[in-house]
Amino acid sequence: MTGNVFNIQAERLVRILASEKELLLTGRAREAVALMEEKLGALQELETALDDPELNAMATDHRQQIQTIVALAKENAIHFEAIRNGLRHAIDRLESLHGNAYVGSYGQDGGKIPFTDVTGQFQRKA
Repeated sequence: MTGNVFNIQAERLVRILASEKELLLTGRAREAVALMEEKLGALQELETALDDPELNAMATDHRQQIQTIVALAKENAIHFEAIRNGLRHAIDRLESLHGNAYVGSYGQDGGKIPFTDVTGQFQRKA
């Protein structure tokens, strides 16, 4: 693999990571995950290139591209983590709302009267 092919593959991966970042920042995590296969394919191409002894000798020339890719990948990982934490917090919040829900009625004095043994068969309208 020549240095030119490496540049093309590196630019491809950078474009994929930039698209992934845009999707993550706009809350479209599902679409970002759909890029995974394409991203892994581009990454495998770069790994293959780095295994090439001829290109490996020129690896220092491509160090900046590799550092850019690593930085983008780390940033996207942080965005994925933030989305995961946000979803976890939303789920916890919904569960606590459900757990704190009161099912019952109130008496004339404002006291709570919980419904017990409710079967859905009421004898009069509320």
